[in-house]
Amino acid sequence: MRENEWERETSEEGAGDGILDEEIDSIRIKLDDYNLAEEEPDGFPGEDELFASLNDSLRRQVEEIGEEDRDASIDEAPGEVTREKMSRKKKVLLVFGSIVLVLILTTAFLAGTRPGQKLVLDFIARFIDDNINHEDDNILLTLTPGIDIPDNPDDPNDDDDIGATPLPTTEPHLVRNEDYVKNFLIFGIDQGDMDAAHSGSLNTDTMMIATINTKTKSVMLTSILRDMYVELEDGKGRKLNSVYARGARSGQGPELLMSTIEKYFRIDLEGYAYVKLASFEKIVDLLGGVSIKITAEEARYLNKTNYITNPANRNLKEGVNWMNGNQAVGYCRVRKVATLGGATNDYGRTLRQRRVLQAIFEKYKSQNVFNLFSVTKNCLSHVTTNLTVDQIEELLEIFVYNGISTMESFRLPINDSFYDSGIKGHNGVTYGLVITDPGANVRYLFENLYGDTPEEAVQKYNELDK
Repeated sequence: MRENEWERETSEEGAGDGILDEEIDSIRIKLDDYNLAEEEPDGFPGEDELFASLNDSLRRQVEEIGEEDRDASIDEAPGEVTREKMSRKKKVLLVFGSIVLVLILTTAFLAGTRPGQKLVLDFIARFIDDNINHEDDNILLTLTPGIDIPDNPDDPNDDDDIGATPLPTTEPHLVRNEDYVKNFLIFGIDQGDMDAAHSGSLNTDTMMIATINTKTKSVMLTSILRDMYVELEDGKGRKLNSVYARGARSGQGPELLMSTIEKYFRIDLEGYAYVKLASFEKIVDLLGGVSIKITAEEARYLNKTNYITNPANRNLKEGVNWMNGNQAVGYCRVRKVATLGGATNDYGRTLRQRRVLQAIFEKYKSQNVFNLFSVTKNCLSHVTTNLTVDQIEELLEIFVYNGISTMESFRLPINDSFYDSGIKGHNGVTYGLVITDPGANVRYLFENLYGDTPEEAVQKYNELDK
């Protein structure tokens, strides 16, 4: 009797192993079906079914073990305890083996195939989109007529209340648009949540064009000097850093700033992202600070002025300093003393800003893998953009599939193409940087951002003016 029972148990156990083998073979077939010679099935049909099948298979195996353990605890005779324990151990090992196999196959699928990589990129894009701020959710000014805010000191025409005058209309501009180049506007807003000295102006003292070129496999950051003289369609002169504030009065700050830059530099801007100065401080602090080297003159200047708004942080020294967010923002604002290398005025300011961004980039890359998820999520919460989740995913794919490997930096307007109007001013704007040769700046961008030869840049520029 006991021998027959043992034969029946062995037969049932073998049947269980066959079911497990069938489950693993089924999973392997489904994964093989997805590994289609780097093709990208339209919409990736069956992605959810694939992973649901993996989870369901493992769940059933674990549940079966649990049920068999309960049955065995009821039916087993004292002499059969050892045999039952051996049987359960074997099945546990088989299930864990299948889990390891599924993980290996899934990892190979995700890392080694285009559909798998796209699944990962889609997840990352949605993670970014879920945690970043969008302009519609981040209205900076209430559009209620008659509400007074402090006048913008960099805009001589800024003497009106919100809604008192309409936003100047912006005519469409002929701009260059190429499939292999994507341009985005990045800027920082000096908004009033720091201290009284910096409240209310809404100046964009940091403005950069971030360009991705898939032909040259490079990223380029082009700083724009904040004091550049511009005119809107109302004919009034302003400094570029005041344009956002003018547009924000009618709820179109980023749009007016993008349109103005497109007008003067003739390149298409596909979207924007910005942070407020107070948020910039928080991002640096979230990363644990950044390492910046400064001169003795810079240290003295920062320690005695209110560019570092917290007096307790005015303790910088010559050489390398480990700066917190408040110190880094103060450093980015300086323009009245020369920076390391001798750059002064707005040239020095934009150079400092690029140095801090580079330091942030390096610090972010060095984050512990266990901290990276949390740090990324917190940093994204301080950034506002109009990019869609599809645009974010497209950018991720460009970096992954095109092997973007280099970064360069430039500055606009270029030398010998403008003059400083000084105290005398130009059209009512003092110390504005007035461009005298707009074509030179456009051709410079075409050569550096689009990879044109000088002859090609001239041809493309002339085509826009036809």
